[in-house]
Amino acid sequence: MGLHTPSAPTVPTSSRGVTLVRRGLSQGLALVLSDILSAGLCFGIGHFLLGLFGIAGARKETLAIWLCVWLAWRFYQGLYPGYGRSPQTELRLHTVSTIQVMLVQLAGALALERLTISVSGVVVVWLLILLMALPLRYGTRELLVRSGNFGRPISIIGAGQTATLIIAHLQAHPAFGLNPLAAYDDNPALHGNELHGVPVLGPIEQALTDPLTEQALISIPGARAEVQQKLVNTVYAAFPVTWVIPDLFGVPNQALELHNIGTMATLEIRNNLRSQRARAVKRSIDLLMSVVGTIAIFPILLLIAVTIKLDSPGPAMYRARRLGRNGKLFDCFKFRSMYRDADVRLKGVLDADPVLRAEFEATHKIKDDPRVTRVGSFLRKTSLDEFPQLLNVIMGQMSLVGPRPIVEAEVVKYGAVYGVYRQVRPGITGYWQVSGRSDTSYRERVNMDNFYITNWTPWLDIVILMQTIRVVLIGEGAY
Repeated sequence: MGLHTPSAPTVPTSSRGVTLVRRGLSQGLALVLSDILSAGLCFGIGHFLLGLFGIAGARKETLAIWLCVWLAWRFYQGLYPGYGRSPQTELRLHTVSTIQVMLVQLAGALALERLTISVSGVVVVWLLILLMALPLRYGTRELLVRSGNFGRPISIIGAGQTATLIIAHLQAHPAFGLNPLAAYDDNPALHGNELHGVPVLGPIEQALTDPLTEQALISIPGARAEVQQKLVNTVYAAFPVTWVIPDLFGVPNQALELHNIGTMATLEIRNNLRSQRARAVKRSIDLLMSVVGTIAIFPILLLIAVTIKLDSPGPAMYRARRLGRNGKLFDCFKFRSMYRDADVRLKGVLDADPVLRAEFEATHKIKDDPRVTRVGSFLRKTSLDEFPQLLNVIMGQMSLVGPRPIVEAEVVKYGAVYGVYRQVRPGITGYWQVSGRSDTSYRERVNMDNFYITNWTPWLDIVILMQTIRVVLIGEGAY
């Protein structure tokens, strides 16, 4: 790699560092104010709701004290401003911190104040905060992002394929809070190039002797161990904060925990699929949400069924044979979105257009599909055709969140990944559906399914469910 390490790399003191500190403080303060506002709103709503039933609400003086405890605990968790937190990690920290403070307040109050505390008032307020604080935080952060006032600039060490992927992801997800400013690489052929608009300024030594940022991300996972060690230690000495992408591609990364054995760093990798407790939580969420959801939208289901029958002849629903957990076949319910002679229509179009045939063979989907009815096009765009699969969830054949259901012919395309795929129930929605849907290649879909299964946690499920609402509302990638 040709890395030349300076004898004493240092970050020069300048007004830039002071500006970044102030910027971080202002961003963190905005999120603190967001949490305070959400707590105030929840207190008012809770007080109003309890008043309707003649129940005493929580005392605002006591709640103010515990609100300070909650804010301090979230500050300790790194949520202000919370750079580098994945959505599922942020959700987990928010949920855990809120429930912990609620339980501690209840325990402390009952021990000291005995029956003078309004248990209902405390519980209602904190549960409202649990539901409302995170969306309000998202909204505040979105405003900061749109105004260009969120995140820290970061230098990318290495300008290869990994760096290209990392920069693209960070730019597509500005809420992550790491904004690539410049890249460095010891390959002279890369100097002067750009990676998604980020310039490759020069060799790695330039980043160490004249750092432009307070943070650096090392994206050279393929380097030899001794080179990687030297690089990490050198960059670590030059930058206050260093991120490292290790050579662990394909290894589950949502279940990693760092430990030390003596002076050696070790990684604990937990197989969440083996956790009976986590699986029980997933199944409980599936049953609760699918039963309640089916009852709530039953009139909509009837309306859709009638509309389908009026639009084209044929049944309102159909059964599609799909592979489920442990490779068992099951009937996947869907609203009919195609004509009864769909196969004949498709064959005619594919025989006449080799380009469309190649597209269909690669992805099993085509835009402007001749098989799809007028109502069916709307159902697919809004994903309403998937609603009958709530019955599959109740029957235990599917999950609300999981890898996409596949047919037997697709097993060969999954290859070795199918051994992982068959461990879980397929889902109505999943990582693929909220990450581009039909705009992704088949290989990307397989990789997304593999990532979801090997990195599955209940928190990831909840995040995907929330993102599904956004994707359905805007019709992103659906056809």
